[in-house]
Amino acid sequence: MNSKNTYQLLVEDFSTEAKICFYKACLQQKWNNNTYYRYEYLNYYENENNTLKYFIFKKDNEAIILMPFLLRVISVLNQTTNYFDVTTPYGYGGPLLIENLPEEEYQEFWKHVKNWYKNNGVVTEFVRFGLIDNQHFYDGYLLPTLKNIKGRILKDQEQQWDAFLPKVRNNYRAACNHNLSFKIFNKEAITSIVISSFYEIYMDTMKRRSATSYYYFSNSYFQNLILSNPNNFYIAFTYFENKPISTELIIGYKDDIYAFLGGTLSEYFECRPNDFLRVEVIKWASINQKKSYILGGGRVDGDGLYKNKKALFPKDDDVVFYTGRKVIDEDAYEYLNQLASEKSSDANIQVDEHFFPKYRKFCT
Repeated sequence: MNSKNTYQLLVEDFSTEAKICFYKACLQQKWNNNTYYRYEYLNYYENENNTLKYFIFKKDNEAIILMPFLLRVISVLNQTTNYFDVTTPYGYGGPLLIENLPEEEYQEFWKHVKNWYKNNGVVTEFVRFGLIDNQHFYDGYLLPTLKNIKGRILKDQEQQWDAFLPKVRNNYRAACNHNLSFKIFNKEAITSIVISSFYEIYMDTMKRRSATSYYYFSNSYFQNLILSNPNNFYIAFTYFENKPISTELIIGYKDDIYAFLGGTLSEYFECRPNDFLRVEVIKWASINQKKSYILGGGRVDGDGLYKNKKALFPKDDDVVFYTGRKVIDEDAYEYLNQLASEKSSDANIQVDEHFFPKYRKFCT
């Protein structure tokens, strides 16, 4: 590594408009406004105990790495401690790197970050990495956490059709017997009304599934997120007699599309509208020269949700979603684990071996 290079780690929050604008400009100029890193996506996860911040790592005064994170106060059953931990927001995250970043410069970033943690009372770090190979050279414990389906979009649609498992083709044919139709919205075609139509179906689905409050995003959240940059979003619908009955919110990044959130009205399940929608999205992606359709994974590897998605791309290799775990202050970590366990009134709480950090299982 060239000793003449100068490195600087900037740590900022989003407390002023100037800081927000600085972050947005950096994301736009260097990283093509990646949706999973946009402020409008991230700010949902900030609250009185979780402060949204970001690292910008500079080499010779030029930004080469950007990483948003949440600095969380550690409270044990309403008793606030003097410690903090760091996690990245839900979804694909971790450091954004400039292209062809040398290994030693990535390692230099983690060294600077660890030093900042030590100087600011941070006990642990938990990182959700993206599917962009940004987990390489991580200096903590790297865990392959979940298989994600990443399907290749083929130019030859007949070849794509033949690659589906038989149940996909059968369900699609059954859907066609109900005279379903499909439409996808992007850019200026995405209006407030379109987003509200998506939202109604999405919320109906969350209520039916008794989803945790975590997934109850507001309509205004979606309106702000999507309309602030509609070029990076697509909203797909399946219609029955001109009524939207199934939907998917899709994130676009470069030549790939990511299935983000969606839902289906239960009274139309027999029409197979979701199967119809996914096949039509793949047709649309082929015509529009997209390369991959990322569907995510299941709740655990190999479950029913995973198999349902995998049926669309059974011959394609999965990609691995990694999480990173790091203990910065071993003594404080052991103290917090012991304190949390002692203060818990439920001695029967079972902590999975991969749950990290352990004290969070008992904490408020």
